[in-house]
Amino acid sequence: MRASCSLLVLALASLPVAPPVVAAQVPLIAGRPASGRLVPSDPMFPDSTHYKMYAFTGNRGDTVTADLSSDDFDTNLIIADANGNRLASDDDSGGKCNARVKYRLPDAANYRLYANSSYRSELGSFRLTLVKGTRPAPTDTSCSGFGRVAGMIQVGQSVLGALNDSGGKFTDSIYFARWILPVQANQTFTIDMTSNDLDPFLRLERGHRDLIVENDDGGGGCNSRIVYTSTDDRPLRIIAMTASKNQQGTYTLRVTDGESPTSPKGNCRFSGAAVASRPAGGGGQPTATPVSTQAMSDRTIAPGQRLSGRLTTDDSLWVDTTYIQTWTLTAVPNSRYTVDLSSDEFDPYLMVDGPGVNDGDLHSGQGCAARVAARFPEAGPYRIRVNTTTHPLRQTGRFTLAVIKDSLGKVEGDCSPSQRPAGGGGPVAVSSGGRTIASGQTMTGQLTANDELFPDTTYLQRWSFTAAPGRAYTIDLASDDFEPYLMLEGPGITEFQGNMHGGPGCAARISRVFPQAGPYMIKVNTTTAVTRATGTFRLTVTAGQQDKMEDACTPPSGAQEPLVRESAMQAITIGQTIQGRLTRQDVFRDRDSTYAQMWSLHGTGGQVVTIDLESDDFDSYLFVMGPGIDRSLQDNDSGGNCHARLTMTFPQTGDYEVIVNTDGKYATGAYTLSVTTGSKPKSLARCRRDQ
Repeated sequence: MRASCSLLVLALASLPVAPPVVAAQVPLIAGRPASGRLVPSDPMFPDSTHYKMYAFTGNRGDTVTADLSSDDFDTNLIIADANGNRLASDDDSGGKCNARVKYRLPDAANYRLYANSSYRSELGSFRLTLVKGTRPAPTDTSCSGFGRVAGMIQVGQSVLGALNDSGGKFTDSIYFARWILPVQANQTFTIDMTSNDLDPFLRLERGHRDLIVENDDGGGGCNSRIVYTSTDDRPLRIIAMTASKNQQGTYTLRVTDGESPTSPKGNCRFSGAAVASRPAGGGGQPTATPVSTQAMSDRTIAPGQRLSGRLTTDDSLWVDTTYIQTWTLTAVPNSRYTVDLSSDEFDPYLMVDGPGVNDGDLHSGQGCAARVAARFPEAGPYRIRVNTTTHPLRQTGRFTLAVIKDSLGKVEGDCSPSQRPAGGGGPVAVSSGGRTIASGQTMTGQLTANDELFPDTTYLQRWSFTAAPGRAYTIDLASDDFEPYLMLEGPGITEFQGNMHGGPGCAARISRVFPQAGPYMIKVNTTTAVTRATGTFRLTVTAGQQDKMEDACTPPSGAQEPLVRESAMQAITIGQTIQGRLTRQDVFRDRDSTYAQMWSLHGTGGQVVTIDLESDDFDSYLFVMGPGIDRSLQDNDSGGNCHARLTMTFPQTGDYEVIVNTDGKYATGAYTLSVTTGSKPKSLARCRRDQ
């Protein structure tokens, strides 16, 4: 039992439970469950926790068991006599933060049950049951997902709070405070967190830490803003926290009725420490936010410098489980610079942000280097983040970081398969998933969207092969569904081994002497001609060395869909507004040279919704696909100001796919995606972004 709950029990042990204001008693019959709801108008104990009071009659010597459960708040249950004197209480014995009290009644008399919360200001629905006898104890009585609450805030209110050692602190040194927000169904409101002492960060949650939406700089500057329309009247939880570790100070939290405009990210120039990781939440996918455990001033680079560094496991993990290192650049205002990140040991990803600059890149430099070229309008400081792609997993190694006093162009398509890093510098081995093949075998397999995604947006499957040392073998990969690409790596192979059309027809072939027993890793892959191609294949290993063939090859058509379907896409719900970012690591559509990102949306047949996609960084384009839609629904500029807006009626109940896309080639940047109930008018204004 937590300390705050222990203090409550001690207080109630010596005082009558009933407060000065006598609450109404609701009759409770053993064996007949009762449902209730804690609301702001309910009476409170001296510790500011709300309660509802129930009455029951019992006989002397009867053993009764009472259970109080809720998905909205951390329950606390109290049994008292008819005068309100406490007899027994419990917080978490019912499992999952639910309360259970087992008690033997001393007399034949009237008794009271108080359905209460563990923390001040908590609200929500609950279920109360009373049975004679005992119940089996739950296997796990731990409690997680709730926690201490600072107080209640209602729409139209503003409160002043403080984040310091006297309040809450996550394990990653982020100070926070929880506030309870009662709402009505379909109510639109704006939450603002402002501060001059710290860099604010807001999360909106429900129940057991079920994340709805979060925001960093949507309120302008470094202030946070969340705009949300509630889907029901369940109470919500606002988590007021800091964007960086160990920040302390005062803040203002305000909730206003209606929708206020949200500012794009990238305008925050807070002088505090580097941005820290966010605490993990329940469902929902948070916006990816970089991590740094060191102050930016620890690593600096100046215009014209070329420095060497090393990304290690001592660096911080980003939310996508890649390592990240932060460098600081102070610029000459209004100068143009090019930032290049190259490595022979990992596949580099580069991010640069600061006043007027917010960009990321994968392969726009020479070879497989990352490059960001921009005009730096102010002195800064600017943050340069050395990062990697997500595959291979958790890459580390040496790198070169350069800031060139000029704006260099991007080098499109210069990264060839032979330049793919093997994940050196202490790579994490990736398992073949139990797939093995031996000499003389032909194995039939299936490449699917659940397989590993390579940095060039192709799928990859690994097979293990054990060789006889010093013997030659030939590996062939053939498919009628995709154009195969074959790679091989293992002990004694020092140069990249890859092939596209060396076998019969369009098959790929690698034939060579294997210097050791291995095991060797055979990588079943595809070309990039069709985005994320999948299908069946045949993998063959034969003894002996065979020549490469020059057969005529007509690759399979691939029958590519207009959009890429993801197997583990992020979800957005009706009434939700999400801040996202389209990057060069998202799906690349060869047919129009644009990047795309997919979100899942559950709809009910006959329901009308409006989907808005807004961005100040690119010309928004929106697709919707799903059950009952023969061809994808599309929109470009119906939201005005080059924003996309699509009003639709769900043909049937099911999961639909919302695709964030752009109208211009190679465009990336921050965006806002929102889904609201009902229809909105289309804008007839012409898009003038490029004029």
